[in-house]
Amino acid sequence: MFKNKAVNRLLSLIVALIYILIALSVFSFKVYATDVEQEIEHELAEEKMDNLTTREAVDLVNIHEDVDTAGINMARQTVNEYEREQEDKRLEEVEKKKKQRKAEIEKAKKEQRANEAARIAKENTDRTGRNTGWNGRRISPGAGTIMGPSGKETYYNLNMGVCVNVMRRMGFSAEEYPYEVRADGVKTLGGYVMVAANLKLRPRGSLIETSVGTGIVVDTGGFAKRNPRQLDICVNW
Repeated sequence: MFKNKAVNRLLSLIVALIYILIALSVFSFKVYATDVEQEIEHELAEEKMDNLTTREAVDLVNIHEDVDTAGINMARQTVNEYEREQEDKRLEEVEKKKKQRKAEIEKAKKEQRANEAARIAKENTDRTGRNTGWNGRRISPGAGTIMGPSGKETYYNLNMGVCVNVMRRMGFSAEEYPYEVRADGVKTLGGYVMVAANLKLRPRGSLIETSVGTGIVVDTGGFAKRNPRQLDICVNW
């Protein structure tokens, strides 16, 4: 009985070994088959490449070159766009600074001209107005007659077209001496208060002090004979 058990165990071991050998053989065959299959595919690919026509080979190279060129072109386009944006910003900043500088120069010129005009007006007032005892009052609709810095002041409201044309012919251009009516109703030429005066004492174009700002003589009137130092202020009241 002991012998039978030993034999059975031996047979079982032999059967197990046989199964193991069979399994190893199957696995090895699959690995071998896979390797063989990959090798065959590789050989077929190489054979296909060897059998490519010249045109096919060139097309294949061009495909790769096109891919590379497209990437390079995209990168170059991005760089160019960035450089253009930076250049546009730089030019915009330069133009902005130019405008600011121009505005500063124009403002300085305007202030300088106003200061010079005020100086000349004061000289003319001192020379032709004498001491009027002006107390700082301004001509207005409610104060139709006052004693201003250059003498007696009144006001009148007439169409100034003829006077403006006369001044234009004298060289007071529309660009430098535009005709305007201020917010307070005072008529101006080049920013100066338009006044009528005695032309012998104060010729056209003369700058003179008035109660409402530096004036410019553009007209005259009958009052000049009665009061040579009187000024008639042009307004729209």
